[in-house]
Amino acid sequence: MSADPDFTRYVDARWPDLVGGLEDDGVAPDDARLAVAETLVASRRQWSRRVRDEQVDVSLWAEARERAGLPVRPGEPAPHGVRPLDPRDTADAWLARAEALRTTRRWRGARRGLAGLVAAGVLAAGWAWWAARPEPPAVREEANELPVPWYAQGELHLADVVVDLPGIDVFVADGDHVVARLRSGEVVRVAADGDVDEVDDAPASLDELSLAPPMAGLADTLGPYDVLVQSVPLADGGWAHLIDSSRRDGALDAVRQSESGRRALVVCRTETTCDAPLTVLAEGTVRLR
Repeated sequence: MSADPDFTRYVDARWPDLVGGLEDDGVAPDDARLAVAETLVASRRQWSRRVRDEQVDVSLWAEARERAGLPVRPGEPAPHGVRPLDPRDTADAWLARAEALRTTRRWRGARRGLAGLVAAGVLAAGWAWWAARPEPPAVREEANELPVPWYAQGELHLADVVVDLPGIDVFVADGDHVVARLRSGEVVRVAADGDVDEVDDAPASLDELSLAPPMAGLADTLGPYDVLVQSVPLADGGWAHLIDSSRRDGALDAVRQSESGRRALVVCRTETTCDAPLTVLAEGTVRLR
């Protein structure tokens, strides 16, 4: 209980009527007692001011009704004489319970406030990271004339877009995506629309070098100055072969830039049938993986 004697006298005198008035309006006994106790506890530290500035019988009754879920009746004072004083039904235990609930709510509020500060800090750090992160790779729409992804001059050519992604060490088609390892060691997945995301697990095919089987049809297609540079399997079967007419030793010169002649892609659907070469219009080194 409060040390304020005026507050103590008010509680002792008005407790039965405040509780009884709520019970008469249909509030359950325990709910009525807790609503009155919480209203009194909330007013205790400001009791002197409230007595001086308010009609406490009116304002406390309105607050108690609101806490109990009843409609507020503006200007209505607390009822008088609705219950006799019962020494077995005192306010002390209910005031202690209301104080404990009030303390619990304050701790919850403090924890929520702390969580809010932590969240704000995380958001601030996240915003700083977002603002400082590098711009996503530039993407432009451009139809790929070749049936496979290819890379040249820092640009990755997919079916419908070209992604500006310098520093690719090795890449491999993975469905309609491409998985690439950059020279930094980072592994990324490039979606069909050009979106680039980091990945934790690279497919085994990224590090496996697939060797094309001997193809009689390819031998018939190659000219006297054509050198086979790279070969990759096609998703629907067959192989795509990159040839360069300026090279003389493809095995020893697999990534040297071609200074003259042409680069072309030859698609072989079977070991004996290959399509006509498709010229690759690009400067510098061209790669299929």
